[in-house]
Amino acid sequence: MKKILLSILFLSANVFGQNSHKMGFQESTPYISDYPEGIYLTKEDFIKKTPSPTTKVYPVSLYGREELPKIMKVHNCYFFDRSNSKKIKNAFAISFEGGLYFQIKAILKNRNKEDKAQSSNQANSFVRTIMGGENYLYTEAELENKWAAGAAANLGAAGGTIYPELINGKGIVWDFKNTEFNIFKSCKDYNEFIGDKLLTAVQNCEEHQPDMLEVREAISEIK
Repeated sequence: MKKILLSILFLSANVFGQNSHKMGFQESTPYISDYPEGIYLTKEDFIKKTPSPTTKVYPVSLYGREELPKIMKVHNCYFFDRSNSKKIKNAFAISFEGGLYFQIKAILKNRNKEDKAQSSNQANSFVRTIMGGENYLYTEAELENKWAAGAAANLGAAGGTIYPELINGKGIVWDFKNTEFNIFKSCKDYNEFIGDKLLTAVQNCEEHQPDMLEVREAISEIK
């Protein structure tokens, strides 16, 4: 049992270290959206850049109902309707104060048909676009790994800090040409995506998941 716990802690530390680099990447290269501010209820609204201008929203942390301060730029949050304080549950995307956020539910609904077995227990939450260009918009979402979630839950209080790291950070691109999301569910899957676009960015796949820093570097070149 001790060996299992140590292995999980080691894995968590490695992912956490990678996440700390990711945070620095986001802060140093923030993506500023040119989409008009508002809620994009459908994929078609998003493609046409026609939001619902009448609904005003505000961001809320995943584990509370307090409105986040404007100076706080978070990657993953909920949005609430300011007129009635109800959670936004059925939207494609939200453009808010320069940030562009996709609802995880919309990502899963509009994903590439090959991207199966991806799920989230926070499907109504939104993830912020990290970078984008003429070809792709890129973000990352905590899509659940059931084995990791179960192992972390068995750790009790310690799992509170380990669990988010174990399921964090699958890369996702919105493909303008194909009007769909492509989820990098594994290193092999990422290589299949990047191989005919930037051959030098293909990874050796020593682990099941790709190196996320290298993924970001590759997307920054082809975006």
